[in-house]
Amino acid sequence: MDPLMTSVAQAVRRRAETDVPATELDPDTDLSSLGLTSLGVAGLLVDLEASLSVRFPEDAVTPEVFRTIRTLTDAVRALGTPSPN
Repeated sequence: MDPLMTSVAQAVRRRAETDVPATELDPDTDLSSLGLTSLGVAGLLVDLEASLSVRFPEDAVTPEVFRTIRTLTDAVRALGTPSPN
């Protein structure tokens, strides 16, 4: 995983119900299979915006974007050059 994807995975790990270390999460695993609920997705959105200094426009907050670590990372990249904190 590249640094951005690792940062996204760490944010997912904090919100998901899994004991798997962020660096060992499969970037293509469906987030719902990790126990991420709709409330968890809302928290993940806030976490990503704060930690990566990005803002998700309303039309980017979709089930397709929040499906996997990879789809989230791709969306963050499309929003601009974030700086993982």
